[in-house]
Amino acid sequence: MTQFAKLVDEKFTAAKEKKALFSIDAIQTEKESGGIKFEITCAPALAKKPTNEDKSQEKVNPFLNPNPDLVVKELDEHLILLNKFAIIPNHLLLVTKEQKSQKEPLFPNDLYETYKILQEFGSPLLAFYNCGENSGASQAHKHIQLVPLNGNNGVQPPIKKLYDQIHDRRVGQIYAMDKLPFVHVIMQLDTNIIRAATKREDLTDYLSQMFFGLLDAMFQQLRENAQPMNASYNFLMTEEFMMLIPREKEKVAISHDNKDYEFSLNSLAFAGMLLCKSEEQLEAMKAQDDLMDILVQVAIKWNPDAQRLDAERQLGLEAHLA
Repeated sequence: MTQFAKLVDEKFTAAKEKKALFSIDAIQTEKESGGIKFEITCAPALAKKPTNEDKSQEKVNPFLNPNPDLVVKELDEHLILLNKFAIIPNHLLLVTKEQKSQKEPLFPNDLYETYKILQEFGSPLLAFYNCGENSGASQAHKHIQLVPLNGNNGVQPPIKKLYDQIHDRRVGQIYAMDKLPFVHVIMQLDTNIIRAATKREDLTDYLSQMFFGLLDAMFQQLRENAQPMNASYNFLMTEEFMMLIPREKEKVAISHDNKDYEFSLNSLAFAGMLLCKSEEQLEAMKAQDDLMDILVQVAIKWNPDAQRLDAERQLGLEAHLA
């Protein structure tokens, strides 16, 4: 265990004992869909958690002057906090000290501090960012979340199974995965460049170039699929890759046994990790024929002509450069 991971673990245990955070019991199950094994977590206690829709909570920002028992570390522009409502132990939040909007993209220092946490934790983490009103963000104050990954056989997060199937994958190249029926872009990071980045600015510059290149590619996909450019999106990052998924809606509705259930989906859903707040919701989720259909409802379905349009664009670019 690294020194940073030990600090996080000690802070989590102490905060739990002081009741500064709530370690929420949950049950987990798995369901195979679309080539990946989705992890479905059921945590009924979350149904009692206050939300931004509660009028009494409208003016409360938990990230300004947070409970000191939840502060793991103070950085120049950020705080590393423990998640007050933790389904996964040692769930971390990287929060801007100043109040900034969750509708903003990640900036260079956000990316740098996030990646340093991934490196220093010592065991696999998944970082994610819910950007915009349709992304599933629970707070308006800018924050990146990081959760420990404890899956079987080292295939984590679940989406990594499809990522590993990309043939002849090259660092820096932007891909879309055939088995995902919605618009997305994914990129392998160059660990050699990252290891060689001994200065903060070198790592910051590299991560920024990769992120904004990926963001440009996502907007290109939206143009080719005749979608608006102001879409919300979800962002996933491990030490190995970055992924972006534009969003059209925050919530999905599914039916089971003549009842309708509504779910708010955030970035974790696109990593293959779904959350339910009751056993009824869990049964409804398990009863779905294909969980990919749930993701398609809130993401942006591929335009069947998008591949042809992209090929024509590439030919036009090559002719222009010739």
